[in-house]
Amino acid sequence: MLKVVFYSTFEMSYISFGYLQGYKHIIDMTTIFHITLRTILIISKCMGLIDISYTMGPNGLLARNLKSSFYTFLEIARMIVLLIFTYIYFHQFDPEFHIFQYISILKFWVVIIATRVSTIWIIKFINGIIEFDRKITPLSTNLMVTQHSLNKKQWDRIFILFIAYLIGFKCLQIYLYPIKIVNISSLVHSLVFAPPYVMDSTVTIVSCFFLQNLYFRFQTLIDFWKCLPTELVAVPGQWTRIEIVVLMENTRLLHSELCDLSRKFTQGYGILLLGFYTFSFISMLIGVYFIVNNDPLSSANTAEKFRVVIPLIVHAQIFTFMVSIIVSVSFINEERIKIISYLRLYRISNLHLDIKRQIKMFMNQIPAYELDQISAFGFFYINLNLVTSIIVLLITGISTMIQMKDHPIILQLNHDTKSLLMKLFKSSKIKLN
Repeated sequence: MLKVVFYSTFEMSYISFGYLQGYKHIIDMTTIFHITLRTILIISKCMGLIDISYTMGPNGLLARNLKSSFYTFLEIARMIVLLIFTYIYFHQFDPEFHIFQYISILKFWVVIIATRVSTIWIIKFINGIIEFDRKITPLSTNLMVTQHSLNKKQWDRIFILFIAYLIGFKCLQIYLYPIKIVNISSLVHSLVFAPPYVMDSTVTIVSCFFLQNLYFRFQTLIDFWKCLPTELVAVPGQWTRIEIVVLMENTRLLHSELCDLSRKFTQGYGILLLGFYTFSFISMLIGVYFIVNNDPLSSANTAEKFRVVIPLIVHAQIFTFMVSIIVSVSFINEERIKIISYLRLYRISNLHLDIKRQIKMFMNQIPAYELDQISAFGFFYINLNLVTSIIVLLITGISTMIQMKDHPIILQLNHDTKSLLMKLFKSSKIKLN
């Protein structure tokens, strides 16, 4: 019912503004999102976050290709390769296995399984943005409103910076911890499960990409509202009352659809973010505790002082990735609040009945969608308050672990961590036979 009302009012807007010519061409125009999405899909498919069988159809939407068995073969082959990598990594330090290895493997597979479970919602979310762009592009063209978005070159620069960081980090790691024995085990450990954690980078890039695109679309709706007359009163030769009502209704329906896309993002990526934040926090808590408790910076060995740079960068990276997603969500929340501030500026008593009705409908609509804020599958909302919670929990957890440093579990953790570091250090000193 909502779609029927939307398209009828959408067509009315074109009739009222006199822009029926070239309508079909504008609707079929490829958006920046559609172009950049191909890179995101390639990254996601390589890491196992999206089924390889989903490809772009003739209509520009993602659809599962069931006609070819080639995609099924690739999907099975990729999962087998990832399982083999996990098996090799799991037995690399056999019989001892540190908690960091468990966390690394669990986070890797929780992210993959979470996205595969939510595949349908992820595809609905991506297709929803593509369909939303087809609706918003003609309207923004008529109003001469520039759609807010990073162009392909800017996204390419972001991708290149991420790749450069990963390569630079890996080079620094190899320099400080040189690998003398080159085999499959060392390669799997170095490229898949060891810092700088390629999966973490992939989750951050994909999440921020979609969140930023939601934010830009909320910004465009704000610009639509700014195009209306100041007092929502008809202006001879510029705006008629019908044109004002039609634009207000289109903006309201587009806002409703965009809020629905935010809910689909939570349904698609909520479980992934829950696993990502949980295991990232645990890893950061244990790692920072070990650094604080053992104080490696006070070591007399200069080489050891330099080597502590790696864990410091790792934990700074984990925190930065977590905060990057939170900040992206906070931008969306700010744009949601901004539209309410515009609505409250009008004196409803002085407005026409049709315009007054649109404002009341908009005001009633917004609180309903406030309940659909982006969250980690409903366990906690992702907003700026989460940053404070993470810092407080981190300080509290480290303080508690320091107070319990003589407990057998904490003593065993310290012993296992030191044993792991000694193994890594010794393995870097063995020469190739």
